[in-house]
Amino acid sequence: MSFKFNFGVDDDGECTLGAVESIEAGVEALSCGETDDTSSTVAPYECIPLTIPHVSSIVVDAIYCKGHRLWKRQIDDVQFQIAQQDLMDDSTASAVRQAMATDNTATDVIKNEYEGGLKTWECSMDLLAYIADNQHEIFAGYEHPRVLDIGCGTALPSLYLLANVPNAKLCLQDYNKDVIELITIPNVLANTALAPSTANTGDDLQSTSDTESCDVDIDFRRTQALFGDDTDKIIGERELPELTPDEAQEADTRLLQSTDIQHRCEFVSGDWANFETSLRSQGREHTFDLVLTSETIYDTSSYKRLHDLLACVLAKPVNGKVPMVLVAAKSIYFGLSGSVLSFEQYVRTRGVFDVESIWQSGDSMSREILRMTWRNV
Repeated sequence: MSFKFNFGVDDDGECTLGAVESIEAGVEALSCGETDDTSSTVAPYECIPLTIPHVSSIVVDAIYCKGHRLWKRQIDDVQFQIAQQDLMDDSTASAVRQAMATDNTATDVIKNEYEGGLKTWECSMDLLAYIADNQHEIFAGYEHPRVLDIGCGTALPSLYLLANVPNAKLCLQDYNKDVIELITIPNVLANTALAPSTANTGDDLQSTSDTESCDVDIDFRRTQALFGDDTDKIIGERELPELTPDEAQEADTRLLQSTDIQHRCEFVSGDWANFETSLRSQGREHTFDLVLTSETIYDTSSYKRLHDLLACVLAKPVNGKVPMVLVAAKSIYFGLSGSVLSFEQYVRTRGVFDVESIWQSGDSMSREILRMTWRNV
């Protein structure tokens, strides 16, 4: 089953009757304990190494927020990579790759298979802007904040933190391993070790009055990493300019070592329950000072797993520091069971966290950001 996120809001900003009934039904279901759907096979936990993609280049677009520029990989470029690997039409291909074969916008969510991580959802942009506006308040008292991005996808808020909170360490989690490998890691690299440059890197940077994109020449950077100022000479002398596998591996190692990104980021995939189990087995409970998540409360059946994970990972208050969870979501997910109201109700019923709405979009397509902090701790 697949679906898209629509809205239950009239042009005048009022909730439709169907949307209100949907919220009430969801809250009633929560009170009856119908909160967790474990009937289907879910993605296992995996820790994914930071590696440079095995492609000659990646194409990225600029995203601007509060005067800051971030780079995000184009969906078309992801589809091109998958096509090159001849896996789109393979019956054994993952749900992500099959989705890309038929829909290059990657907007569908397929329950327990693909959670929409290839697309940049608008609530992640809200969260990015909120963090940019309130960075000092959020990290007050923290010298080396630890951040978890749940359902990270394109990871724009985390990309901002990497660039603007130098001592922050981040764990980026998504349901799908392919999303981490095809989107999250390339985006992190495009803002660090492979950041577009007008210097002599071979990059093709293109700008118009309202857009900016870049074809990042990874192969040229690999050659530069190995041969430095002799790069052009080496390319000219070689009948086949491609690097050998050993040379490419050494070049990738040098490129990654050119920044501190390996020490600041970890990447994991899998279902939230499996992720929680793994963290507990590693003794990593209560290790994150800030937890971010966007567009993850559209289905009430996932509330228990999300809440249990949050209760596992959020650090406890100490020395005046206030660990928090920031949840960005649409007020109503029309035709679906989840909503801000039903999630708030569920959190209050559990009695573990205080929850409050700290930002609202104020337009007809209502969106909010919730803040969760420990109750009575």
